[in-house]
Amino acid sequence: MEKNLLNPWPSRSRTARSEKAAAPRRVGYYIRVSTEEQAENPEGSIKNQEERLKMALALKNSGESFGELGGVYCDAGRSGKDMNRPELQRLLKDIEAGRINMVMVSELSRLSRSIRDFSQIWEFMQGHGCIFLSLRENFDTSNAAGEMMLYSIANFAQFERRQTSERVAANFHARALRGLWNGGTLPLGFESDPDRRGSLRIVIEEAQVVHAAYQALLTHGSVSQAAKWLNQQGYGFRGPLRGGGCRPRRQHFTFDSLYRLLSNPAYAGRRAIKTQDGKTEWVPAVWPAMIDPETFKSAWRQAECRRRGASRGIRICYRPGSIVVSVRRP
Repeated sequence: MEKNLLNPWPSRSRTARSEKAAAPRRVGYYIRVSTEEQAENPEGSIKNQEERLKMALALKNSGESFGELGGVYCDAGRSGKDMNRPELQRLLKDIEAGRINMVMVSELSRLSRSIRDFSQIWEFMQGHGCIFLSLRENFDTSNAAGEMMLYSIANFAQFERRQTSERVAANFHARALRGLWNGGTLPLGFESDPDRRGSLRIVIEEAQVVHAAYQALLTHGSVSQAAKWLNQQGYGFRGPLRGGGCRPRRQHFTFDSLYRLLSNPAYAGRRAIKTQDGKTEWVPAVWPAMIDPETFKSAWRQAECRRRGASRGIRICYRPGSIVVSVRRP
């Protein structure tokens, strides 16, 4: 539904809306969970949401002909921060085509946690005569008071999401200042320390490859030549990426992979953090250094000089006590 990001929802006349509202109700359940872990649990939130919606529809049909199920739309492992959700888009297309004229959710935050997105979705539903029912909030959107409450709850859902995001970011920053590892793909040569939460420990076999990489740069004077020499000597990445979903590593060195390794302060026992003014600083890490700080500084300077010079058509080599510069001919 690309048009929703650029143009307002098409509006319809009151007569068309009332005709839609009077039509037999074809109900669409919308279900959503935010994480893959929740999605993989067969007895978790997804099933609970669907069972609650089934029971609510059956209860309403017990007293009168309320409506019939027209479809189930489930976004598993999708955040409610935006509308980039395939099942939500399919639901909106079915509403536009007239296949669904009532949407049921277990709670408003399942549909959206953004007040801007929710406003667009709600205006779209109104324009197509679609009723909205949230079990937890029990909205009656047929009057102004109910619509006001609808927007108020949507605003609180957005506030809750942003507040949670800010808390997580603040906690990550505080942990980084203490030199702790916050998760993610681990650098080659390190693994999580099971005895010290937030710390890393050295993998001896891989550490030998890392030492060879730093020595190769200082010997050959450029990242590309160092990568070439390492590949010729049979050095490379072994095993899966730790902390990265067990994805396989690229077996040989490339300029980019070697540059990232050589410029990673984790090898010198440092932790990179972002300051409030956007600058990057290094603080002592809780894990041991794999590379001597002076060796790391020399290699990092050489890799940085080389990278910046390449973007300007300049060849720059750094060796302790001297910098050699040459201009590349066109």
